[in-house]
Amino acid sequence: MLHEVTLDAGAARKMKTVKVGILGAGFVANTFHMPSFQEIEGAEVVAAFSHRREVVDEFGKRWRIPRTYHGDDGISKLCSDPEVELVDIALPNHLHLTATLAAAENHKSIVCEKPFARNEQEAKNMLDIVSKHGVPHFYAENQVFIPQIVRTKELIERGVIGQVFWVRCREANLAQHSSWFWDPSASGGGAMLDLGAHTVEVGRHLLGKKPVSVLGWASRLIHSTIAEDNAMILVRFDGSELLQTENSWVTRGGFDFRVEVYGGNGSLFSTISREAGISLFTSEGSSKLMGRGEGIMERAETKKGRVFPALGEHRTLGFVDEFKHFLSALSTDQRALETFEDGYLVSRILGAAYRSSKTDSWESL
Repeated sequence: MLHEVTLDAGAARKMKTVKVGILGAGFVANTFHMPSFQEIEGAEVVAAFSHRREVVDEFGKRWRIPRTYHGDDGISKLCSDPEVELVDIALPNHLHLTATLAAAENHKSIVCEKPFARNEQEAKNMLDIVSKHGVPHFYAENQVFIPQIVRTKELIERGVIGQVFWVRCREANLAQHSSWFWDPSASGGGAMLDLGAHTVEVGRHLLGKKPVSVLGWASRLIHSTIAEDNAMILVRFDGSELLQTENSWVTRGGFDFRVEVYGGNGSLFSTISREAGISLFTSEGSSKLMGRGEGIMERAETKKGRVFPALGEHRTLGFVDEFKHFLSALSTDQRALETFEDGYLVSRILGAAYRSSKTDSWESL
């Protein structure tokens, strides 16, 4: 079983500021990563990359980042920047392998955003690269750091629910933040990969057991896309426990993330999204709600009328605690809760789910 890094007062005093180079200047970088880094005392973002110069220049100005890189050689230039210690990969999925290689060859520590890779083979290559070069590596699965999920894990470990035999995770929305999500050559897949990366790892984390076989279903039902817009994954574990994940790009009403846990002595239900704690009716629209780390619930379809102001989603969705944890692990030379090994295992499960969706049978891991 994995355990979080814990720091005593002496270890905390020894922590130094980590110089970060961020690869990517899109939605996840602007909405989650940069607001998180700016709240963490031990993080300093010193360099940024985006392929287009005008995008990264604006990004650098917004977040007061001293150096920016762009163009076809921008990834390698940032990774060879002597001041950068930790490379944060917040790029489209098809660039994760390239970025990992560039960072590892320059002996940088690496954080990689989910989904880890487009497929199982790319994931294996990424794990082999960091192992070969001996660099610290962290898999940015933010949802295991969400406060409700952390609390759920604590209750399971204390035996409050009894022996857990079934976990259900659902993540659903309607739109995507960028056009590359719809292109399997860039993304690697549809809803099964994009959302299944979250639901599979949250469920696996909560069960704490070894996955042994996978059954998957995937279909394109509504959107005119190449990849699937709906998917379900069943994962069987070595104690016969079951993880059920539901993943949809065709759910109206905004981001929907919920978790159910069933055990011999109880059950637990957690709704992470949907209402965000505040319900507001406004005829003004959402512009007056917007600010750094502020806005309305992610992927909300309507911008006025009944809306749900988000309470700093970079905090409520676990990103701040995730990066604090990674920096603590890096400073104390301890294994983090989520590493490239976990990213690779999730990729193996998702790969088995895709194979199963074509064979209509359970696939062994």
